[in-house]
Amino acid sequence: MKRWPMRPLGELVMPTEQRDPREMPGAEFAYVDIASVDNRAKVILPAKRIVGRDAPSRARKVVRAGDILVAMVRPSLNAVALVPASLDDQICSTGFAVLRPGPQLAGGYLFAFVRSPEFISHLIARAVGANYPAVTDGDVRSARVPLPPLAEQERIVRLLDEAEGLRRLCAQADRRLDALFQSMLCRAFNGEL
Repeated sequence: MKRWPMRPLGELVMPTEQRDPREMPGAEFAYVDIASVDNRAKVILPAKRIVGRDAPSRARKVVRAGDILVAMVRPSLNAVALVPASLDDQICSTGFAVLRPGPQLAGGYLFAFVRSPEFISHLIARAVGANYPAVTDGDVRSARVPLPPLAEQERIVRLLDEAEGLRRLCAQADRRLDALFQSMLCRAFNGEL
């Protein structure tokens, strides 16, 4: 089994910026809050469109296409998502850690890592609060990432994408088989089989 060097995530991601949308009261922007992330599908749902004057105080973090958002509240839910091009230069809540892959880290590899049991366990172990457990940006960035060469990271991402595609096909087949079985049951008990 190959052992790659382990590096703190904070050393592998780029700095991100913040801006206060209230400084441009009439400008409209897309706002991604915690409720905007589907923690099962790992995607951002349609973001809210608001104007600067109506921006919540937590609307501060600028996101770029390819950034990865990690919700810092209720880390066991693993509300993570990849920022699509349609949300480039928009704003998300300070309730997210915004991870921008640096030159040593493939975006797909980082996105796979933040969905891994090891990363989730790392955050759960650091969560504070019983009713509303949360971690800090520093907790997220302190996670240690195995760092294979970029070519190997890309190969891993291709394999994971292929496995995800197969998983989706299996789920689709299960739904179709269930529908067929239910239809056959109805036909059988109506004397049509």
